[in-house]
Amino acid sequence: MKSDLNSFGDFGAIPAVIEKSAGTFGDNELSFAFPEVLEVIQLSSAKQIAVLGLELFKVRGDGLYQTEKLTDYDLRMKQDPTQQEWPEYVRANNARAEEFVRQNPAGDDHVYVLTTASWRELAHIKELKKKA
Repeated sequence: MKSDLNSFGDFGAIPAVIEKSAGTFGDNELSFAFPEVLEVIQLSSAKQIAVLGLELFKVRGDGLYQTEKLTDYDLRMKQDPTQQEWPEYVRANNARAEEFVRQNPAGDDHVYVLTTASWRELAHIKELKKKA
């Protein structure tokens, strides 16, 4: 597993998330098997990290990944929550993430990749956009 945990953001700073990871996906994403991915979503909720989306991949025999399903619930979510709205934003996103996983349970030849953000990370992105 990649040693630079900073590349995984606040999500990767949760030790139990790293422990439950099935490995890395690309340069800076963690992958998770079923049912561990459900525990990871719950850990994210406890740390106020929003699961903005999930992708489900089939691991092919040649070491490559084939996209099986993607979430689209983020298209229906408020895109720019305030800090006061953040806890409800996390709750709503993560409930939809859990629902997606429960509707799409996958075997050992699949992995889930989560797109996540903490309030701190979102605020940082907002600051960068203002400066651009």
